[in-house]
Amino acid sequence: MSALAADPKFQNELYLQFSGLAILVFDYCINISTEVTWTWDSKWTLVRILFLLARYVPFILIPVSIYSDLPGTNVQTNCSHWDGALIGMIIISILASNALLFIRTWVLWSGKRVVFIGLITLGLASLGAGIVFGAVMEEVRTDHPGPCIGLFSYLINPWNFIGLACFEFVTLVLTISRIFKHDRRSRIFMIIRNDIVYTMCILGMSVVNSVVFTWQSPVLILQVVIHSVFGSRLLFSLRQIMRQQHIMSISVAQSTSGDAMPPMVFSAGPGATSSIEYEC
Repeated sequence: MSALAADPKFQNELYLQFSGLAILVFDYCINISTEVTWTWDSKWTLVRILFLLARYVPFILIPVSIYSDLPGTNVQTNCSHWDGALIGMIIISILASNALLFIRTWVLWSGKRVVFIGLITLGLASLGAGIVFGAVMEEVRTDHPGPCIGLFSYLINPWNFIGLACFEFVTLVLTISRIFKHDRRSRIFMIIRNDIVYTMCILGMSVVNSVVFTWQSPVLILQVVIHSVFGSRLLFSLRQIMRQQHIMSISVAQSTSGDAMPPMVFSAGPGATSSIEYEC
């Protein structure tokens, strides 16, 4: 009997990985035109790099994860390298998605300095606390895990998911608070409304893993897939929001002075750190 048939847990994990890959491919197919419109012709900036990491790292991660789990690959003889690569891609993908979430929220708040500092502080504190608690948990373990499990529990633990969920919850609250500033019939209202749904999906997956981690292995593949799918949509929304803000800024400038604002620039407004380039 093969390892796939003999081990239900292994079988479920493999099915989950193939399901995640199918979701990624399906989402890519239905959003390729949107991606071409909003990213392919844009400048190479930090936002575009974050998008590419959030969007395409999972396409590498899942096949590698499937291969490492297949019987006969003998990856257990060099498990620390395999797990290190897989965990690295998981962390990069999730952090890139949350970075897009942070930038989108900051833009919604017109680039205000207090929002920037607050979210950066919360994000770093959550990440640092998760690493510290992970290290403490690893030190007090009595079962002496091997290098693969040890690396896994050090970098990915319940505290990291709790911190991630806290950060995403704050961005959700900040996003909801901004939707009431716009007319229900406006284009930007609909964009923000969709963003709230995307953020709730991302937050929901982090909450699920925070709970699941207490009694079994977390659903890491779904975490990566959900963050990739909806994180990509956040980038599309970010571009649309900045375009709408740019159009409204030009309209206001034309109505007050008859002169348009400089093209491709969105004014950050009072209390902002700087102007935000439209082509970010």
